[in-house]
Amino acid sequence: MENMRVNHLPSLTWNALHMNDSRVDSAVTAGEAYIEKDLSMGLEEGIRGEELPCFEKIETGMGPDMDALRKAGSMEPVQVTVPAGVKVQVLRLHIQRKPGESAFLPVEIAAEEDSEITVFVDDTGVKEEAGGTLALQFRADVKKGAKVRLVQVQLLSSQEQKLNDVGVSCADEGRFETLQLFLGAGKTYAGCRADLAGKGSSMAADIGYLGRETQSYDFNYEAVHKGKKTRSDMTASGVLWDHASKLFRGTIDFRNGSAGSSGDEKEDVLLMDEGVVNRTIPLILCAEEDVEGNHGASIGKLDDELLFYLVSRGMSREEACKMVARARIDALSRRLGDEALSQQVQKYLEEVFHG
Repeated sequence: MENMRVNHLPSLTWNALHMNDSRVDSAVTAGEAYIEKDLSMGLEEGIRGEELPCFEKIETGMGPDMDALRKAGSMEPVQVTVPAGVKVQVLRLHIQRKPGESAFLPVEIAAEEDSEITVFVDDTGVKEEAGGTLALQFRADVKKGAKVRLVQVQLLSSQEQKLNDVGVSCADEGRFETLQLFLGAGKTYAGCRADLAGKGSSMAADIGYLGRETQSYDFNYEAVHKGKKTRSDMTASGVLWDHASKLFRGTIDFRNGSAGSSGDEKEDVLLMDEGVVNRTIPLILCAEEDVEGNHGASIGKLDDELLFYLVSRGMSREEACKMVARARIDALSRRLGDEALSQQVQKYLEEVFHG
């Protein structure tokens, strides 16, 4: 596909800001990926049950052009059902593709009542000079009292591009959590939409990113509150270096009927160089009176007092900056919940910071 438009802001702002959506610069084809798949006992491949979920009705964060890209491809989705009452199950997906080619992988999770699953996804790069695009579209149908946790680590090379699309629908007391680390790729486009349709449903998104050289990140995260007493939390924490750029759209949308709901959005960005570009657009939409929404951002340079303290203890300025930047990523890495994946991140960071 050419001229893809993704990450549409739910309520448009001034066009001159160039934040209402983004254009994917290079044409993307829906090629096939190589998947190493590991399922826990108790999981069922394919979608089961009398009422099959219609995943296409679940809206995603990146928008309809990703659906069009999916339909243009031939890759069969990874489909998993978590039977009712089955707890703490794990699905691991390791995604690769041929050098220089694009790949599109759809993943569909049906979490039946009172079930729980954690999905680990890691992307590793191909040869530096090969390029190409790796696209993932993840959808989850979270039934009453169920919980789905998505953990993603992106470690692509600087010549590669990543499209990362997520959409979930949560019934009563259903919960969706995601922890995402975006560390590689020359360009990353990521979107996530959580439809909190059921009473007491909730979502939590933790996003970490490291921008170096000319890397760019384009994010669009939406929590759509429809049911009563729903809850959303979005936290983004990142570091921008050299001439890296980032655009973060974070929307908390309180629909009519969502009385008693609450949402929080926080962003913490550390700017390490004068040449970086940081753009943030927090958005709260409200069609209901009895709701509470909050957003805040901490954007700035390394604290001078902290830098002085570290340098006075014998560190160089460069070493001090690297240590503080890495500490931010380490904090999220420790929460991945998978030792092998954490070690993979640590190895990547060693190469980045110590070459």
